[in-house]
Amino acid sequence: MLSLRTKLLAALAVIVLYGFWIIQLALDLPVSELRFSPLAGQLVAAAPAKPALAVDAFVLGAGTLPADPVLAIEEADVLPLYADINRLFADHSTLLAALEAGELQVRYVDGSIQSLSLLERRFTELPAMFWLQLLCGLAGMAVCLAVWIAGERNLATHSFVLSGLGYLLSSSCAAVYSTRALFIDGDLFRVLSGVNHLGAMLFSAAVSAFLWNYPRRGPSVWIAWFLYAGFAVCMVLDQLQLLASPVEAFHLWVIGVFMVGLSGSVWQWRQTRNSPSDRSAFRWVLLSIVAGTVFFSAGMILPAILQIAVPYAQGPLLATFLLMYIGMALGVARYRLFELERWWFSIWSWLLGGLAVLLTDLALASLLSLSGPTVLAVSLALVGWVYFPVRQFIWGRLTSRRQRGLDTWLSQALPVMLQAQQRDQAHGAVEQALVAVFQPLRLERAGHKLPLPRVVDNGEALQVPGPAGEGDYLLRHAEQGRRLFTRQDIQLAGLVLSLDGLVLRSLNARVEGATEERNRIRQDIHDDLGAKLLQLLHTASDESRQLVREAIRDLRELLQNMDGHEVRLDVAAARWQEEVAGRCQASGVALRWRQQLAPSLLSAGQFSHLTRLLREAVSNALRHATPGELVVELGWQTDGILQLRIENDGVGAAPASAGGRGMHIMAARARQLGGELQQGSEAQRWWLIVQVPLASPVLASVD
Repeated sequence: MLSLRTKLLAALAVIVLYGFWIIQLALDLPVSELRFSPLAGQLVAAAPAKPALAVDAFVLGAGTLPADPVLAIEEADVLPLYADINRLFADHSTLLAALEAGELQVRYVDGSIQSLSLLERRFTELPAMFWLQLLCGLAGMAVCLAVWIAGERNLATHSFVLSGLGYLLSSSCAAVYSTRALFIDGDLFRVLSGVNHLGAMLFSAAVSAFLWNYPRRGPSVWIAWFLYAGFAVCMVLDQLQLLASPVEAFHLWVIGVFMVGLSGSVWQWRQTRNSPSDRSAFRWVLLSIVAGTVFFSAGMILPAILQIAVPYAQGPLLATFLLMYIGMALGVARYRLFELERWWFSIWSWLLGGLAVLLTDLALASLLSLSGPTVLAVSLALVGWVYFPVRQFIWGRLTSRRQRGLDTWLSQALPVMLQAQQRDQAHGAVEQALVAVFQPLRLERAGHKLPLPRVVDNGEALQVPGPAGEGDYLLRHAEQGRRLFTRQDIQLAGLVLSLDGLVLRSLNARVEGATEERNRIRQDIHDDLGAKLLQLLHTASDESRQLVREAIRDLRELLQNMDGHEVRLDVAAARWQEEVAGRCQASGVALRWRQQLAPSLLSAGQFSHLTRLLREAVSNALRHATPGELVVELGWQTDGILQLRIENDGVGAAPASAGGRGMHIMAARARQLGGELQQGSEAQRWWLIVQVPLASPVLASVD
């Protein structure tokens, strides 16, 4: 079993050997003293360091061959008919045979004649366009093989490596015949052009199959089989020349199969809408494919189909495919460029801007009789005045909708923070604010402590420092899985933490201020009102003295509540029983007191509210009913609920007080304690039940 490194080295060795073979094939092409090229509808020839001269014809012994500029064309399939292509191949065979026989001469338009001799092509004479096309093809194939060997074997990676093979065959063969020094064997030219077509069609079918199966597997494997069947049909039509024109037998098939592949990108877009990681990888791959193919299609295939202009030089256009393979490799290797979302529109607008210039230039050149510089200037002006303003308008509209400003996230985070802090849930304030701002699918707790927020798992999660002594927050899949986390989210998380600290400090300052004011009021009450009540107690009559004592007791409880001291539940129950017993005895009502309590503490606020609630309930029973017996039960439930039940047998007059102010005050106090109040009558007895959780220390005053 070969190791991964061995497989990669073997694949690289095969690619290098193929490259050497192509180089040798290019060196075997003959050359002469002159270099030929088409210029302004003529074939011109130039010797080294001499000006170019227009050629009228080639003299072949007793005959002549017109110096058609088509002889120096880079790509044969841009000609309108297969008959024209076959004539080009035959003319090249005739020229090469005459050159090899020493019978080839050049007749210039001025009537002068120059004999040509057969020379060997040197390594240094290989032009830059040859190296550009060959090296890009080899590099693209190397990328594909590296991904295919190291990655998972599935339909997407198989199609990926087949597209690389097609690109290599197409670019390497084009590198040989498109950079020839005019002379090439017609049969070799035909074979190289056929292999170029095979590679181009294989590339189109494989990329289309790849788009249907990456990052999600396509709905049916028959789609890929259909695409490869289209490749086979195209090859038969093209190689056997069953139709009259390469436009019908080749170019339209290449474009058609590729359009089917782009329809697969629409399917992938819908399938990845709830998976931000797959959507990010798909965006990158789609952008790479379009960027690598759109310029070649616009510069070579589209002019050949429409027959409206001479195609652009194919060397630089073929080189753009290498960018596509680099981008595709990053996507196939599960690379997550999660900052791509921010630049998605910018990259596309840049790409479409270049394409707009190219297509405008092409259209003006075919429709107007203008020179090259004039056409370029007009096309740049049109694109600059029309395309770029429209692009900026759309960009402004999109960014204004998608970018959330400070006011947006502040309106989301601040309310939940304040509510949590007011409920004394300081730790939950950050958690609820993070959920409100980022809307993650899940929020987990991590064990690591971070000094600052960071994006993890290639943008799928955001880790935020948690409260002291606890783990960090781990937010997964932002906005309910619709996008990945970005560096901007790191800044937002830091602002949320800063806002939490600011809110906590402001609330602490408010509590400290309230405490200071409460202490001042308590001191004033103790010094002024307390002293006056004591003086009144000593001077009051026997009938009023009991009322003064009750006022002093209430004042003592009020001051104790303001001090904030906790009270044991059993101690509180004893005080309540003593007070209720005294009131019942004064009213001639029998008291039955029952209690079953667990060890617990009441905050000062809880003790105050429960005392006043019990006092109001007893007052209602004694004042609005005519009871002979009053039952008070205190019970502790297993879920931490304290239940207070007051019952009397004077139900006849009780309903009159059910909707009074006293009942509303008791219900409000129960709600402030986090509990509930119920009341009713049954079997000639009126009852009231209050259930209060003892874990609710935050209380508000009730008038």
